[in-house]
Amino acid sequence: MSDVPRVVFYGASGYSNSIVQAHGYSLPLCEPIAYIDDFRGSSGQSLNGIPIISFDEWKERLLDFACFVTIADPRSRRRLAEKIRLVGGTFARLHDRPEFSFPEVSIDAGTFVFPTTYVGPTTKLGKHVQVMTMCAIGHDVIIKDYVTICPSCTVSGYVVIEEEVFVGAGTTIVNGKAGKPLIVGAGTKISAGAVVTKSIPQNTSVAGNPARPLRELARDIRRAKNEV
Repeated sequence: MSDVPRVVFYGASGYSNSIVQAHGYSLPLCEPIAYIDDFRGSSGQSLNGIPIISFDEWKERLLDFACFVTIADPRSRRRLAEKIRLVGGTFARLHDRPEFSFPEVSIDAGTFVFPTTYVGPTTKLGKHVQVMTMCAIGHDVIIKDYVTICPSCTVSGYVVIEEEVFVGAGTTIVNGKAGKPLIVGAGTKISAGAVVTKSIPQNTSVAGNPARPLRELARDIRRAKNEV
């Protein structure tokens, strides 16, 4: 495995393990050399035989190895990535090798796309984005930093997803238009199974079909019950 990048993972959960395993790729994605855990680190524990260490131990012994943050929550992922950056750490580029790349797609550092996901041409994925399995990302899509897209989501063409958006499992985001993309504002949380048919303002939580703010959805449900 000498040509496989050696990576330190921040997070020692089943999610970290699933990224390491990444079944569906023809070659090993990377070789984990340690897992950082702020609670269990340096207590002699391991994950699949790989040591679980503290942040300070990583900083002292393994700072030269690239890191990958395996936290699903976008804001928490940003916080840990910034913690690594401030002490001089770097981040793994897991999709730079040809066997893990997508044609005409730009994928930045710290980002991972699970196997069985399609990413269309002229699409850009920013830093520390996580796209889980069985998703379809259309053409001319921009997904900015620290976005999480859960399993079985569909993002159609001409969509912009701004920073720190969480897209729940099974969500559908319909297409925008060339020059007038559908925009999902920064910090938005989309509940599982939602169907997004129009742009969403920043820091909004939405659900339903069509997706609408949770307060508006609750009001409509109460109104429907009163009409019965």
